[in-house]
Amino acid sequence: MGIVGLPNAGKSTLFNALASRRLAETAPRPFTTIEPHEAVVSAPDKYLEKLYSILKPQYPKIDVVPASVTFIDIAGLVKGAHKGEGLGNQFLGKIREVDAIIHVVRAFVDPGITHQHPTGEPGSIGQVLEDIETIDIELQLGEIEKKPTIYVLNVDENNLKNVDYIAEVEKKYKEKTMLISAKMEEELIDFSKKERKDYLKEAGVEKAGLERLITRAYSILDLISFYTIKGGKEIHAWSLKRGLTALDAAERVLTDFARKFIKAEIIEVEQLLELGSWKKAGEEGKIKLEGKDYEVCDKDVIEFKVGG
Repeated sequence: MGIVGLPNAGKSTLFNALASRRLAETAPRPFTTIEPHEAVVSAPDKYLEKLYSILKPQYPKIDVVPASVTFIDIAGLVKGAHKGEGLGNQFLGKIREVDAIIHVVRAFVDPGITHQHPTGEPGSIGQVLEDIETIDIELQLGEIEKKPTIYVLNVDENNLKNVDYIAEVEKKYKEKTMLISAKMEEELIDFSKKERKDYLKEAGVEKAGLERLITRAYSILDLISFYTIKGGKEIHAWSLKRGLTALDAAERVLTDFARKFIKAEIIEVEQLLELGSWKKAGEEGKIKLEGKDYEVCDKDVIEFKVGG
């Protein structure tokens, strides 16, 4: 996922919050980010936590590795980027490399932060729609192929429930749209789990914006998750494009697994959790044997059988 938008829209602030650490400098001036930063961000997964809870008593030292999405913080585009304005060629080149876009749009009011192309009040719905159009035109003129997009309206903390913003943007652009206060999300980095929960409750929102964003990113990339359990040492969630096969999944885990693939033993994660162990699932005949052409389902637990 590439994070794009006009300068000073809050891209780097959002990226820092996603990365759970302040990798990118933030400042109220254009082109804070010149070289794109990358962050591999864990996908929220309640089933991974449940698998850990049933396996930990038996394997106290077992590790957990979640599936992930890679986010790239790309410096701000300006009008004329397709002609090279504001290092536009370099930035457009980075956008061509990503699978989907998070378009961060300034929807907050701050007189101390300049706006590159103001024709209205920064943060107003009119200016928001114009800012979206500015970037979309530059992407079109830069001959960027249309990519799946999430519009993230970066709002003030007290505007997190302003659904009028979402309605207006989705009416015009027909894309997924959400409200996030990037500044608030970055501040939450330093909070404990309980403090974060209490803060969000006071703000009147159930889940942190980042959790919702990562989940949407996973969806817009058309990814599913499958799980492997490695000899009592590691529970690993893997991302995979929807519609791919057991052979593709084997290659995702290890290239040699695909080359030496014999079969896959598979059970749906909720069924495994209900039975409590792989051994019991096998004894009750709940584990399926599948070949390399099996289409992997979301939340499959897979053990690959490979040759020597």
